[in-house]
Amino acid sequence: MSAFARTSLSVMTLLISAGAAAQAAPDGLFYRLGLGIEYSDNIARRPIAVADTVLSPSFGFAYTAQGARGEFEAAGTTSYRHYQQGRFDDEWLNQLGASGRWIFIPERLSWEMQAAVSDQPINSFDTDSPDNRQRTEVINTGPTLALRLSSTARVLAELRYLKTSAQRTSEFNGDRLGANLRAFLALSPISTVSAELESTDVRYDNVGATPDYRRDNAFMKWAHQGRRGEWSAEAGYSRARFDLPVAGNDRSASIPLISIAAAYRIGELGRVEVQLDRGFGDSAQDLLNAVPRAEDFSLPIGRPVLRGAALSGDLFKQTGGTFGFSRRDETIYLRFDGSWRRQEYLQSSGLDQTIRGFTVSANRQVRATFSLGAQAGVEWRRFGQTSRRDRDTRIGLLANWQSSRRTGVSFEVSHGKRTSTDAQQIYDDNRAILTFTLVR
Repeated sequence: MSAFARTSLSVMTLLISAGAAAQAAPDGLFYRLGLGIEYSDNIARRPIAVADTVLSPSFGFAYTAQGARGEFEAAGTTSYRHYQQGRFDDEWLNQLGASGRWIFIPERLSWEMQAAVSDQPINSFDTDSPDNRQRTEVINTGPTLALRLSSTARVLAELRYLKTSAQRTSEFNGDRLGANLRAFLALSPISTVSAELESTDVRYDNVGATPDYRRDNAFMKWAHQGRRGEWSAEAGYSRARFDLPVAGNDRSASIPLISIAAAYRIGELGRVEVQLDRGFGDSAQDLLNAVPRAEDFSLPIGRPVLRGAALSGDLFKQTGGTFGFSRRDETIYLRFDGSWRRQEYLQSSGLDQTIRGFTVSANRQVRATFSLGAQAGVEWRRFGQTSRRDRDTRIGLLANWQSSRRTGVSFEVSHGKRTSTDAQQIYDDNRAILTFTLVR
């Protein structure tokens, strides 16, 4: 295991141990041990196919703890992939996330943390292959001071330190120091309005690769949490000021900040989620937003991973939205996810792209010990500075047998395909995976 991988696992172990300190007894640790045997007729997803078989022990978990001293959540998977033909180096793959809040003085002073460890492409324009992956880490932490001005008004003052690191993309590595001030007014027991100021100073380790900058946000927010749903709306302005000139020989860039989000429960079984955004974005925030969640651990079929930004230290203007629908009862699970996003980078215009796509997931519990699942999706990408256009499609079928309360076997077959105006990006890939699991 590389030093970077050991550091990643040590970080997550420390975070889980810290979560246990939130109370005497954790709410629950659930885990899944697996041993997978995977065959692919195009393991690197390239125009010239190379077949390989992979042995892959894995560990997935979800951990939650909540008590008088705080709350903590961690979830994710880690696996070791051994390539039988030796054409690629064996590797560790991780998708891990954690968040927590530790209370020092009730309703006054707390410490908060978010962390993400994941494997991302080295070259975001290339396919997901064993030689195009790198480990990334993002940790965001700091204190929050709360002041209650009246029964309906309160103020939060926050300090945050954020660290970003990647194995190969050195321009992503850096430090951020942020200060935020948020004033809340309760309009009713379920509705609030707030005025919020955020300022973040960003410094990169690799001087000259990406300009350091300061980013300021000022906005108003309305939030409502009802019996069947949650709604929120933000409107304001965002400005970035760079130490060096950006496009157009200007050292600053600004954009309106708009965000609308809604989640609504349809009866007792269904849920609809919608979000629309306009403002600045960056890959560090994308990685924090995409971490695994403990609540998804028990899903009969995994949630799709929607494409984020290219790994870079550059800011981009983003416009987009997502839509999700899910329904789950004792025997059937259905989910639809759709997204559209345009990214316009302030400095690295060659990364400009528009991404749209959707996935459909379904699972049927045929009987107590046997279930069938399916997942299909399509993603289209248009790159702004070139004539390149990509379309990725994937369909997969899954059968799961539960041989006992704690042991099971699953078998998955899938077909993936990319069509592209770049002949070097076209591929067809067929895979079959047999997995033995031990579950708690």
